[in-house]
Amino acid sequence: MNWLTSRYAPLVALTALALAGCDKGTDLNVDLPDTASTSTEYIEYKNPLLDVATVRIAPVQTLKAIQFLVGRLSDNIAGTTEARAYLNTITISSKDSLPSKLTTPVLDSVVLVMGFDKVDGSLTTPAQFDVFNLQAPLDERQSYNSGSSTPTVSPALGQNIISRLNRTVQVTTPATGTTPATTTTVPDQTVRLVLQRTAAVAAPFAPAPAVASSFFSTTFFPALRGTTFTQAQLDGLLKGLAITPSAGYSSGVVSFGRAYNHRLALFFHDAAIPTPPSTVRRKWRSFSVFFGPVYSGLNGAPTSAPASDPRYYTQIISDLSGTPLSALADVTQAVSGNSGALSGTSYLQDGVGLGTRVTFKSLDRLLATPGIIINRAELRVPVKPFSNALLTNPTAIYALEVDANNRPLQRTINFIPTDRVVQADGANQLATEAPSVGTLVNSSAAQSYYNLLITSYLQAYIANKLDGNPAALVLVPNINSALTLSLNRAVIDAGNVSLRVYYTKR
Repeated sequence: MNWLTSRYAPLVALTALALAGCDKGTDLNVDLPDTASTSTEYIEYKNPLLDVATVRIAPVQTLKAIQFLVGRLSDNIAGTTEARAYLNTITISSKDSLPSKLTTPVLDSVVLVMGFDKVDGSLTTPAQFDVFNLQAPLDERQSYNSGSSTPTVSPALGQNIISRLNRTVQVTTPATGTTPATTTTVPDQTVRLVLQRTAAVAAPFAPAPAVASSFFSTTFFPALRGTTFTQAQLDGLLKGLAITPSAGYSSGVVSFGRAYNHRLALFFHDAAIPTPPSTVRRKWRSFSVFFGPVYSGLNGAPTSAPASDPRYYTQIISDLSGTPLSALADVTQAVSGNSGALSGTSYLQDGVGLGTRVTFKSLDRLLATPGIIINRAELRVPVKPFSNALLTNPTAIYALEVDANNRPLQRTINFIPTDRVVQADGANQLATEAPSVGTLVNSSAAQSYYNLLITSYLQAYIANKLDGNPAALVLVPNINSALTLSLNRAVIDAGNVSLRVYYTKR
C-alpha cells in the first residue's frame, strides 16, 4: 500500500474552497507575502479515497501509570473487560507509629484504603474485590504491561470484600469576615476494604464475609512489636498486593489515581489503658504500608521523584468473543467501518488497545506537482452523536504508524526502541518528544470531532524523509509516553473521517 500512486486520482467534488490571491496571507493562516500572486484551496479526502477500520494495538503499557484499575465490566462492543492490579509495597512510617511504643498493643482492624478518581459503570453497586499477598515482589528489572502473565499469589488475605462507591462526606468552610460558615455535601471517593477486624467477631460488627486469613494478627502485627521495622522485614512478610474483582462483581471498573495516599492501615490500641466510658472515644493508633502511584507525593518522603514509587501495573483482560469486534482477538486483523457489523462506525479505546486505522488509498498527484505548497494538513475524526452513554470520550488522540499487520513501527532513540508517533507541526518527524495531539473540537455540539494536525508529517512523507513510510496510521487515545490509564472510548463516524489538505499554487 502506498499513499501516493502514479495514477491521477480525480477530484470528486472535493475542492471546497478557493480564495483570491489579493487576500492577505495572514488572514488565510498561511505564511505568504501580502503581494504574492497566489490562490489557497483545500482538498478533503474521504471514503472511498481513505479506508477506516478498527484494529487492536496490544499490549497496552500500564506499568507505573498515573492510575491503576480494578474491576470488571461488560458491554456489547468490547465484551467483558477485567482489570487486576499488582503492586509492590513500601514502608516509610516512623518509629513512633510502631506498636512497640505501647505497653500492651492489641490489633483492632486492618483496612485497605484507596482513593478513586473515576468509575466506569455503576456507582450505586458496591465494589466487591479480592486481595492477595504476592509470592514474590514485582521484579525491578522486568517490564510489565496489560498483557503480562499473572503473578503467583498466596492464599487470599480477604475475599468478596465490599465497599460502597457512592459515599458522601460533609465539608465545612470556616466563616471569613461577614461570610458565614457553610457546610456542603461532596462525594467521598474512597474505597475501604476491611481485611480484618479482630476486636469484633460477631454480627453486625464483624466484617462480611468473615476474615479469610489470620495473617495480620498472627504474623504481620507481631513483627511490628520490635523497635524497628525495615523494608527488608516488610518484603519478607508482605511481598506485594494483588487486588482483583470478585467472581460475582461485573458492575464497573474503578480507577485509582495519584491524588490519594493508597495504604494498608493497621489500627491498634493499648490494652493497658482502661476502656474509656462510652462517651469517650478510644485513642487508636495506626501503622501504614503504602503502594501505588503516590509514594513520591507523601509528606516526609525521602524524594519527590515518581521513579521512587513502588512498582505496580494493571493487567487488563479483554474478552471480545460474541461482539462485532471478535476478529480482533487476532491483532493482525481489522474490522472495516463499512462492514455490516459496525454500521459505519469505528472505535478507539484506552486500556483495551482499540484504535481507528486510517489507510490512504491514494493522494492526489496535485500534491507532488512542482509549485504546490502544503500550508496545512489535518485529520478530522468526527464522533458519532449520542453513542457513548457508558464510557467517556478520550480528551485527545494520537496517530501511531503501523505496518500491514497493525504492529507499531519503531525507531531507536538513545538505544531504546520507541514507537513511531506522528510529531507536532514544526517538530522533527524522526523524534519522539513532541507528539501531535488531536483535541476534541465543539465537544458540546451534537457532532464533535477530533482535529489532528499533520502538516509537517505529510510534507516529510511526500519527501520520503520518514525512514520508510507506514502502511497506515492508527488513531489511539494514548501512547507509551503518556502516563494516564483509563477505559475512555470514542465511537467514530467512520464514513466521515477525512484528511483536509490546504495548499497554495504559485
